[in-house]
Amino acid sequence: MIDIFSILHLPKNIAGDISLLLLFVVISLVFGFIFGRWKLINILINVYIAIAFMSVFPAQFFAFSAYGKAVVFLLLLVTLSFVDKRLFDLHISSAGTDFFWRLFVTSILVAGMVVSATLSFLPKGVALDLISSVVYEYFASPLAVIFWMIVPLLSLLFINNRLK
Repeated sequence: MIDIFSILHLPKNIAGDISLLLLFVVISLVFGFIFGRWKLINILINVYIAIAFMSVFPAQFFAFSAYGKAVVFLLLLVTLSFVDKRLFDLHISSAGTDFFWRLFVTSILVAGMVVSATLSFLPKGVALDLISSVVYEYFASPLAVIFWMIVPLLSLLFINNRLK
């Protein structure tokens, strides 16, 4: 039997890769249009806070499931997002012609950071059952995690209009 995936050098779980890509794009757009830029900045900060909490929780805290770290991370992120209304006073003006590109860039960076953190908290074997190793490297490899942690933070320097 001819294996078309081997001939075309496609990963066997390409459906998972395409699904993750489409989910990533949809999440980015939904984040951008539902939350707006100021809430996206708060979510971005909440991701950093949730990751900081995750690093200090003992391993037994996640022992309830193989997905424990990812579940606790997402629960922390949602909880922080609901209670942060008065925690941060960050603002990105919606005036000007560059509003939509700033919204789009911010939503992609926030969605990328959430996907990266979630995949990095899943057991690698579980994640690789869902997506290919190539896509896993883009989001959950040690270098990718560093990228998704630093770039959104640095983008705030260029996107925040109050500083101009």
